[in-house]
Amino acid sequence: MLFATHILLGILVFLLFANFFSGNEILFLFFILLGSVLPDIDEKHSKAAQWTGLLGSILSFFSKHRGFFHSLFFVVLATMLVKYLFSNYYAWALFLGLISHLLGDSLTKRGVPAAYPFSFRIKGFLKTNGLGEKMIQAGILVFLIITIIKVI
Repeated sequence: MLFATHILLGILVFLLFANFFSGNEILFLFFILLGSVLPDIDEKHSKAAQWTGLLGSILSFFSKHRGFFHSLFFVVLATMLVKYLFSNYYAWALFLGLISHLLGDSLTKRGVPAAYPFSFRIKGFLKTNGLGEKMIQAGILVFLIITIIKVI
């Protein structure tokens, strides 16, 4: 899926889960959005790789796109690291963002290697940047607009 779709999924996850947690909502949203794009750090043209500069260049050079960073192993490792460095609250936010990314990519024909390094992949039927993905984007945008209108 594309960057915009992952960001929209992250915002949707925030709206669905923010009320279950209490703390700094802005940082909670930040960690969700970080998680929603972080797995693509292994693709040199991705925003995540570009924003991280040299680190992104190194990781994308030595990693295969939709490999380790698109696995449940990475989700657990990154979540544990954030829990150790920050708190359980932000670890949950990162976890939700990472899972939203993996779920989004699992809907595509290429899928994700959820059990990396094993060859098992979860695959869907959507073409990246195809009509199905655009419909998901539109659906999330409609949901967000309705949610904003209800708040006002």
